[in-house]
This record gives sequence, structure tokens and C-alpha cells, in this order.
Amino acid sequence: MQKEDLLAGRPMLFCGVDCRNCDTYSRFLTGDESGVVNSENDFRCCWLPRDYPRGRDCPIRTCCEEKGLLLCGECSEFEGCVTMREFYSRPGYDELIKRMLEEVAGRQMIPARNNNPR
Repeated sequence: MQKEDLLAGRPMLFCGVDCRNCDTYSRFLTGDESGVVNSENDFRCCWLPRDYPRGRDCPIRTCCEEKGLLLCGECSEFEGCVTMREFYSRPGYDELIKRMLEEVAGRQMIPARNNNPR
């Protein structure tokens, strides 16, 4: 599979990071496992399989999956979420939260398909 095939229709997942621009994801696709688990908190990125042998599942992914969400920005508790506030408080992460909210707004603007035959 080509990298583009793996990312088709999935530019971001859960936390708002754009996988197409993620160095960690690129390394993972080439088989380079260096840095695929965050050394500060031992979290695997949300796109890593749950059976990946190292690191802990990302709490953002876990929370979203429990609520049936693909993006944490869709959550009604997003504004007051302690986990997300901590995640986005790091330098440069203001762009991620902006991208997340734009993605959520874009999904809401897509008209629902009418599957009823006339």
C-alpha cells in the first residue's frame, strides 16, 4: 500500500493532528519504530494498533471511542475537558485546536444524504 492509500479519507483522527504531516506516522509506515511512542507520557499515537507492543493507548482515543466519536472536537464536553486542555496547552498546539474545530464545523456543514427513494 502507498502512504496516500492508508491516509485516504482519514486526515486526522481523535486529537486533531493531521496524520499526513506527522513525522511519527511517516516513520511508522516505513518500518522505523523510533519515536512512535511519546517518551514523555508513554502514549501511543491514536492511529497505532491497540496490540502495538509498546506504550499505552492515548486517553483521547480511549475517551472518544467510548463515546463513539472520531474527533474529540465533536464532544459536548470538549470546552471543559481537562485532558484536551492539557494536550492543547503546549506551544504550537493552538493551530491543532483550530484545525480540529474547522474539521468538526466542515462535517456539520455537509448535508445529510437523502436515501429515501422518490
